Amino acid sequence: MAVPEPLEFFTSKVYGRVPANAGVSLDWTILENGPATDGGVRRQLRLDLTGPTGAVVRLTLLVHLPDRASAQSPVGAFCGMNFRGNHCTTADPAVLDVSEGGEAGDRLHHRPTTDRPLPVRGDQPDRWSFDQITDRGWASVTWCYLQLGPDLPTHFAHGPQQLFSGHLIDERDPDEWGAIAIWAWTMSRVLDALAAQMVPEIDPTRVIAHGHSRLGKTAIWAGVNDPRFAAVISNNSGCLGATLTRDIGETPSRLATTFPHWVTPNHAPVAAHWDAVFAGAEEAAVPDQPDLLALVAPRPLYVASASEDAWADPEGEFASWQRASTAWDRGVEATAGEFPAPDEARAPGTAPLGYHLRRGRHDVQPFDWTHWLNFADRWV
Repeated sequence: MAVPEPLEFFTSKVYGRVPANAGVSLDWTILENGPATDGGVRRQLRLDLTGPTGAVVRLTLLVHLPDRASAQSPVGAFCGMNFRGNHCTTADPAVLDVSEGGEAGDRLHHRPTTDRPLPVRGDQPDRWSFDQITDRGWASVTWCYLQLGPDLPTHFAHGPQQLFSGHLIDERDPDEWGAIAIWAWTMSRVLDALAAQMVPEIDPTRVIAHGHSRLGKTAIWAGVNDPRFAAVISNNSGCLGATLTRDIGETPSRLATTFPHWVTPNHAPVAAHWDAVFAGAEEAAVPDQPDLLALVAPRPLYVASASEDAWADPEGEFASWQRASTAWDRGVEATAGEFPAPDEARAPGTAPLGYHLRRGRHDVQPFDWTHWLNFADRWV
């Protein structure tokens, strides 16, 4: 069987297509501006996306800028979504909490449970390390992915889906987008706004797409589909992200069962195919995640893993990164070597590729940011 062309395969069989006529108009308002308690300058904006149906999706953006940034001397930026709300990324009391709505933006679509209560201000500062980012001369742009709808099958009753077709999960066309593609598309709309000088202190040609876990999968797909992103950073992204598809940790069928809204309806037979491959009944005659990572080339790519994150399969992430490296000039030479020890980084100087294995669990820590900033300084 001939292996399908990778980009078309991942579009039609995994993440899904953006609906036709998916143009939007952008409008933004500065909500607040001032010195940030965790370094640099804090700016908060409301970004409204208006679609052909007249529906509006509202995002509340938190921007951190280094003190030296100006319209005359713009800086590069890290662009990525957060999980629990902008107010959870920092203890800064001036950061708006939009979890219950109000003037700043639409309420967040949280799903509180006994082990995941409503978010608390400043409960995830290490995931963002704003002080480290601005000290190194970079900006950061973040917003909460839950402003786009709940991370549930009911996701399609909210957010960008309502800008266009308004289809619910059981009404989507066979190759219509899932939530990962929706989140990735939204990252590009934020980049549109940066290119239109929403934040003139940021250079839109030096914006890096980054993300953790399911948002790491999203950052890869955003970077593949939008070559304007100067680089891509994926952290602990696992299956349908950076790792090889194999019967370890996350698998396509497990994700399709637990998170059917992440992928296109066409993904069900693909998940069944991989189950047959794992059972030894079929050969893997479809593209795999190294083919996806390779679509980022020739732009810089960084993949990060955590030693205790078995669900995301760190050894599979490393092997996938190695296989993808053939798409970069001298990439194979640059990524040669055995699976690293915890807290070991591979940042070769011969190709714009980086990898590290951080000691610890599924998370983002200052260690990660140190290596990502080193990588960005060299290649972006």
